[in-house]
Amino acid sequence: MDLVYVSERKLYGRLGMRPSLVQQDLQASLTIPPLIELSGSRTWERAAEPMAPHALVEQARRIIERRHAPVPFTSRGLQANQWISFDLDMAQAAVHEDSGHPPEDVALFVGRVPAGTAGQPRDLGLMLSGSVQHLRTQVCAHGRMGSGTTWLHDLVLEVERREEGGLHVIPEFLNELMPYSRSEVLIEEAAFAVHGWIDRTYPPATRGRLRGHAVVLMDVDSPRWVHRLVVATPLYVEAVHEPVGRARRRMLPRVRRRTRTP
Repeated sequence: MDLVYVSERKLYGRLGMRPSLVQQDLQASLTIPPLIELSGSRTWERAAEPMAPHALVEQARRIIERRHAPVPFTSRGLQANQWISFDLDMAQAAVHEDSGHPPEDVALFVGRVPAGTAGQPRDLGLMLSGSVQHLRTQVCAHGRMGSGTTWLHDLVLEVERREEGGLHVIPEFLNELMPYSRSEVLIEEAAFAVHGWIDRTYPPATRGRLRGHAVVLMDVDSPRWVHRLVVATPLYVEAVHEPVGRARRRMLPRVRRRTRTP
């Protein structure tokens, strides 16, 4: 497996996995040609005896399974802060705020399963969103997040800022996180717009099988929308390069294609 995304803030904050650390200051400009440029200064924390990233994620996986009873993202009635697992074909993109300029600062992972999958009465979309700082591989930059999505863009980064500051609880009402509020309908509309845009832009043949664990931001399952949409913030995302078992094919028939990591 290849790690695509890992949030150390959640590892340390939500799971209590902080090792013995030393601090190093780093000031640099990093370009991931030709797509994403990150610059500035940051204090990095590393273990005195660093653990390999895959071993760290494996330890996190065991903790989540033991302490937090994660459920499949296809489960009904998900609540904010609930841990979910995912394993499906997903598109990947990096975006920036609608009226802003590059570099892209939000990483998105978007997928969909058809009605009838795991008992779903209608199509189900999944959108994972987090900071590009947690990306471990190159992801295509796709420009503006879209008209009317500024609130959602800022929400994603506010969740990240809270994690960095040690606040790891997501309120039931997402308006409580932002200095300016939005109606529930407009929040849901923005989420569906971004998911639909990425979903249309990246056809199934361009996607790869991704899996991992995430924390739910919202589960939009209102009859006013054509399909259901789960929005979550990921702990880690890994690309899977192994065949899918026959039972898995019956559950998620679209994961049979060859994995491709942009």
